[in-house]
Amino acid sequence: MNASRLYLRDLLGIGLVISAILVVLGLIFSVLAALNFITHEEVLANTYLHEALPLFPFVLPGFLIARFINRPQWVHDVEAYHLESAKKYSQSH
Repeated sequence: MNASRLYLRDLLGIGLVISAILVVLGLIFSVLAALNFITHEEVLANTYLHEALPLFPFVLPGFLIARFINRPQWVHDVEAYHLESAKKYSQSH
């Protein structure tokens, strides 16, 4: 594994974190919509629900990215790359 693939994995990890945050935000909006619906404030409930629905499709990219970056071979290659770079660093110092 070279450094570019390592950076690609890091960027995909950042994408995974962003997707997870957006899904959690969608869940929070859904809870707020449910609470407003229970208190008979349908206008606010409708607004929160319209804010929440576009955030739920981010579950699929998050799931796919997580499966992609956690493949056993890729995890092994990353660990081997870190070990190799640590050996080079310790030999030079």
